[in-house]
Amino acid sequence: GAPHREMPAQGAPRREMPAHGAPRTPPPRGGLSPRELTAYLTNADSLPAILDVYKRHGSSFNEINVATAWSRLGKARATGRERLDFFRTEEHTLLQLLQHTLRAIPRLDARGIANACYGMAKLRFAPASATMRLLGAEAIPRLSEFEAQGLANTVWAFATFGTPVPQLFEAIARESEQHIGSF
Repeated sequence: GAPHREMPAQGAPRREMPAHGAPRTPPPRGGLSPRELTAYLTNADSLPAILDVYKRHGSSFNEINVATAWSRLGKARATGRERLDFFRTEEHTLLQLLQHTLRAIPRLDARGIANACYGMAKLRFAPASATMRLLGAEAIPRLSEFEAQGLANTVWAFATFGTPVPQLFEAIARESEQHIGSF
């Protein structure tokens, strides 16, 4: 298909985005739209590349970008040793992303909550436990907004991470009855 083109902000240089999203090069410094940030996050293929997008543009991240960052960090291929090295060298930035996540929680939609939880659980970054509990508490009154896949991913995330939120599991069990044909 034809390349996707973002409309530049007034006076901003024009950046052409390929049809498949962002180029695999690091994003330029400067203002990018949330959509452009999501494209860069989606196409980043390693833990350092994903976190580089946050380092360069974290102050511009919205709640979707925050959830996407966690989801992509969780999906990035890395050995156990690579993850440990990553945690050691990038702990400060990961903690900043956790703080950013805390501020974004009230604005996350059901998909964002599920994606953030899933990514944190896959990454297995121990300091995320408290943030996971807060995400779980935020999810409970909003479970009717979750699709079946989001419910399944959320249950998996909390079970895998070992974060106890019994009220969440009880509420998901009740909500799952409404989605039983979708699983």
